[in-house]
Amino acid sequence: MLTLLVGYALAASRTLPPTNWGAIEVLSFRLLIPAVLIRAIAGIEVDLAAYAPFAFALWTAVGAVALVVLVLRPLWRRLGVSNPQFTSLFQLGTRWNGFIALAAGELFLGQVGFAMVAIAMAVLIPVINVGNIVVLTVYGSGRATLRGVVMQLVKNPLIQASVIGLALLLSGTRLPGPVDATLDLIGRGALGVGILAIGAGMTLRRFLRPSRVLVLSLILRPGLSLLAALGAAQLFALPSEQVFILCMVLTVSAATNGYVVARQMGGDGELYADGMAWQLLLSLALLPALAAFFLI
Repeated sequence: MLTLLVGYALAASRTLPPTNWGAIEVLSFRLLIPAVLIRAIAGIEVDLAAYAPFAFALWTAVGAVALVVLVLRPLWRRLGVSNPQFTSLFQLGTRWNGFIALAAGELFLGQVGFAMVAIAMAVLIPVINVGNIVVLTVYGSGRATLRGVVMQLVKNPLIQASVIGLALLLSGTRLPGPVDATLDLIGRGALGVGILAIGAGMTLRRFLRPSRVLVLSLILRPGLSLLAALGAAQLFALPSEQVFILCMVLTVSAATNGYVVARQMGGDGELYADGMAWQLLLSLALLPALAAFFLI
């Protein structure tokens, strides 16, 4: 939260002029976040086959939330939700902050928790990025065509990074030392820069007087997403540690890259910034309660 406040202060005081934030967002979208994705996915060192039920539970839970958001599109329209707001609702419901989840997984479960979050990143990040880019393209300002959607996927830096990471992981290829060190150095700035940009996109008035659409986003996550996680855990009969990680992934705040994606692709960046900040506050209270229930 302090990093969010620093970003807000930088923008409110005009220490960094508004014109500079656009360049920062482009840098994050095209370089910082892709560097993190490649290294995070390619660097997983566990047997994915042993965690197949866990992976299917992750896909099921996130897919259920995504499906509900899409199926209820007519309802959102009747409630006055615009297309840009709808894309941010979708992003806030499906994206999750892998950086925070990695730290929390290691805090509560040590290296086992860290490894399980890394698995979740490998199986979810490519799918979630594809799904969100498609939704942003289809419901964006322009007229969507099949060719247009495909071209957006091919050209999107997050999709490209996810594909590179998966290719390296599945082929068993390790990043050369200098390349790995370079990606590590570049990627270290991704989380901080992303949160600063979100803080810069917030206003105190909007944050303290949440809109109806923002309340809907919080009903989706952590509300509906937690129910989806519990249902998927029951369906695949996961052990308690995996249930905790599954619930954590589905309730931790949305990823910072969603704000940059919304700003770059015509979504509602303000809604995403406010929603992620509120999700972060709620997760600070929810994660210890989940740990106490499943791990103690």
